[in-house]
Amino acid sequence: MLNASLPAIQASATQLQLEPHSDVAKKNAVFYRQQHGVTRKDFIPREDVQPLIESMDLEHSFMHVLDELSGHLEQFGEERQGGEEGQDDAELLDNDFFAYPPANMPQTGELEWQEWSKPEIVRFTTDPDRMLADNVLSQDQCDKLLELAKHCKEGDGYQRKAPHTYNELFEGLNILDAAKKSQEGEVVPELSQLYVNASRRSRDAIAKEFNLQTPLYFSYTHLVCRTAKDVVERRDLSHPVHSDNCILNEATGECDKVPPAYTWRDYSAILYLNDEFEGGDFFYAHSTKDLSPEETVSPKCGRLVAFSAGKENMHGVLAVTKGRRCAVALWFTLDPNHKEATFSMAEEILHEIKTVS
Repeated sequence: MLNASLPAIQASATQLQLEPHSDVAKKNAVFYRQQHGVTRKDFIPREDVQPLIESMDLEHSFMHVLDELSGHLEQFGEERQGGEEGQDDAELLDNDFFAYPPANMPQTGELEWQEWSKPEIVRFTTDPDRMLADNVLSQDQCDKLLELAKHCKEGDGYQRKAPHTYNELFEGLNILDAAKKSQEGEVVPELSQLYVNASRRSRDAIAKEFNLQTPLYFSYTHLVCRTAKDVVERRDLSHPVHSDNCILNEATGECDKVPPAYTWRDYSAILYLNDEFEGGDFFYAHSTKDLSPEETVSPKCGRLVAFSAGKENMHGVLAVTKGRRCAVALWFTLDPNHKEATFSMAEEILHEIKTVS
């Protein structure tokens, strides 16, 4: 009789294959190998992972050659390898690591939200590709997620240069790392589970308000904070104007859906956790040729901003001039081939913790 579920064991073996030099992967492997009843036969990666890895390696090699030929190898290294808009393609090209949720867990959309207030759509702008909702989180829930945000790491999500200003400290915590911190006893499971539930609640609200007829999958989920540094005069942006699925050529005003852009992204959202800071407003730009603010949104606890991820919604963040601004950044896709593997892994870890306890 296994003390741990076979999917969790195989997920650990898969993680070790994908990240053989990761200390976390090694610790997880040791943990599961020591569980009662686990044998060498159990601790194997899922059979369908290897073709995916080979495909990813081939894609990476192909893109490396293309960028080298075009003279943009450095940009490829900085933007393709990871970021707030996607940590690592290995996490995004999901081949369904888990059939999740387990049979005894509610399916997506069936969660009971007795302790959650009803989201209030305060403004659905004349642009049908944008929405804004308040009351997605209560003050208590925001406070708990801000407690979790104390575990954010500087530069998390970026393996090289990040697009954010040097005049602010950027920190992040992805959803799988939060779950692992709960597994290791560093974070109470309640906080990591709230991170998962808040993300799912946001996703469900977006799918409903945009009247989507096909499933909306997580592509990347990131708890992020930006803290102002002591700078006398600021003329920069916290996050420059950009699109979430194409690369802007400011000279021509064109936004091309080509790698290293995350071309599979269909919708984006930001779930704000606080307003105890100065500056930091989100804004939509007029167009790809006029990047000045057209419409601004001031963050506050429980406010959700969502929009389609293309060039029709160029956006950025004004400078945070004082204090710390925190939010859950979310990217979604309609393509199941690019759903976020790490989200399912986080859910499985938290379910395992709950089952054991």
